[in-house]
Amino acid sequence: MRTPEVPEAGAVGSEPAGATRPWHVPLPRRARRVTSDQVRGAGLNARIAQRVTAAVGTMYAFYVLALFMAGWILWQSALTSKPFDPYPFAFLLFLGNIVQLLLMPLIMVGQNVQSAHADARAEADFEVNLKAEQEIEKLLQGLREVDLRTLEIVRRLEALELARTTGSSAPGAGSSGASGPAQAG
Repeated sequence: MRTPEVPEAGAVGSEPAGATRPWHVPLPRRARRVTSDQVRGAGLNARIAQRVTAAVGTMYAFYVLALFMAGWILWQSALTSKPFDPYPFAFLLFLGNIVQLLLMPLIMVGQNVQSAHADARAEADFEVNLKAEQEIEKLLQGLREVDLRTLEIVRRLEALELARTTGSSAPGAGSSGASGPAQAG
């Protein structure tokens, strides 16, 4: 029987190219962590856009804007006798449009940066999944080898059992009749 190959301690990543490992020696696992510094567009402008996108894309920002609008409408309709922005609230709409025009490009840039970060994470996940698939293939190959060895052992045992039973059933074979039926004499 062949003895399994076991690499020396510390020699996990130092095997020559083309050398195959035995199925029971695991592949090196080095998952890559994706950070914002590794993502394209990680400069100052991209970081500002990412933070603005993260801040504006929350329910708290919605609540603040809704309270501001409700406060403005209440102030201009009920709390002031001479409003400078009467009912259709044209100045409020103008301010809203300015905010939209300023936030739209920032949000789009922030989403592009977040998308690049998600792509880099997906690539790292793919690398991990590829390594896991290779490891699973090695384990399956090892299980196939174990199955084949087990079948070979079973065949040998069956052959030995068959040889033992056929050898003991022949007349005059065996020892003093202990393995056969009792003879009346």
